[in-house]
Amino acid sequence: MKDQKILNALSYFSLFFAPIIVPVAIWIFSATENTKHHAKVALLTHILPTIGGIASLLLVGVVGISTNSSNVTGIVGLGLLVAIGIMIVVLAIFNIIRGIQALVAKEDDPLFNTFD
Repeated sequence: MKDQKILNALSYFSLFFAPIIVPVAIWIFSATENTKHHAKVALLTHILPTIGGIASLLLVGVVGISTNSSNVTGIVGLGLLVAIGIMIVVLAIFNIIRGIQALVAKEDDPLFNTFD
């Protein structure tokens, strides 16, 4: 069970050194459904800023083409940049909290060691 706690925490803490590779590897090679669940959640929280960044770039491009105004495009781009920055900070804090919870969770804790 201690190995599962470490793998669960590693899935979340991998945000700082290998955000996509580690959760995918844990998800594929893990033996328990609980650890696979935590790896999936960590992977999702690592991928969301990338998806948001790509969507923001596309939206800025569409706004730039449709308005043909650098002022409007700049304001939209700056607003989206701030929104993506806030999302990155919130998800980083979420991953740190979940990683710590995974390390200190008791083996019989139904709120953290099981999933629905």
